[in-house]
Amino acid sequence: MSQDSFFQIMQRYDPTFRADVSMTYDKLRELDINHDFVLSLLHTFEQTESFSKETFDCFPLSDVVDYIQRTHKYYLSKKLLEIEQSIYILTRDYSDHHPLLPLLSQFYNNYTAHLTEHIDQEEHELLPYIGKLSKAMASPHDAMRYSKDIFKYSIQSFIDHHDDTEQDLSDIRRVIRAYDPPKTNQSPYRILLAQLKSFEKDLCVHALIEDHVLIPRAMKLEEEAKSRLRVLLS
Repeated sequence: MSQDSFFQIMQRYDPTFRADVSMTYDKLRELDINHDFVLSLLHTFEQTESFSKETFDCFPLSDVVDYIQRTHKYYLSKKLLEIEQSIYILTRDYSDHHPLLPLLSQFYNNYTAHLTEHIDQEEHELLPYIGKLSKAMASPHDAMRYSKDIFKYSIQSFIDHHDDTEQDLSDIRRVIRAYDPPKTNQSPYRILLAQLKSFEKDLCVHALIEDHVLIPRAMKLEEEAKSRLRVLLS
C-alpha cells in the first residue's frame, strides 16, 4: 500500500489525518467511510493504467458524489494553497527578469481560476442536478417537484462544455524542468515539482472517477428519471 496515496485519499475525509498514522477498519467506520470504496480508490491511485469502472459498480452513486465533492474541497482548501506557497518560496530568490517567475505567476493565476470555474460548474450545476435525479426516482412527489429542472438541464450539456484540467499541470511541470534553479533553492524546486506531479496524478484519478463512473451512471439515472416523469405527466 502506498502511504502517500492513502494519505491523499484520507485527507478528503479527515483533514487532520497524518501520513504517519495507520487507519484501521474501525476508524474508517467511525468516519462513516466505506472501507471497500477507499480500497478501490487506493488501487486506482496506484494503478491508473489498469482502471476499471466495474470496480465501482457495487458502490452507491451517493458515495461517488460524496467523493467528488470532498475532492473539490480538498483541492481548493489544501492542494492549490500548498502549491501557491511553494511557488512563493521558489520565486522569491529569483531576479525579476528570470523567465520562470512570470511563468509560475501566470500558472497559478490562470490555472487556479480555470480549476475553480471547473469545480463551480460541477458544484452548482451537475451535482445538484444528479441529486434531483436521485430524489425524482425516490418518490412521485419529488419527481413532479423537480420535473422542470430535470427537463431543463441534461448531462450531455455538461459534457459538451467539460474539459480536462490535468494536462495543464503536465505542461507546466515539463516547462519548469527546463530551468535550473539557483543553488539556494534546490529543495523548494524539487518540492514544487513533486507537488505538481502528485496533483497531476490526483487529477487523473478524479477524471477517471468522474468520466467513467459518475457521468455514465448519472446519464442512466437521468434516462430513468425522465422516462418516469413522462409517464407521470402523461
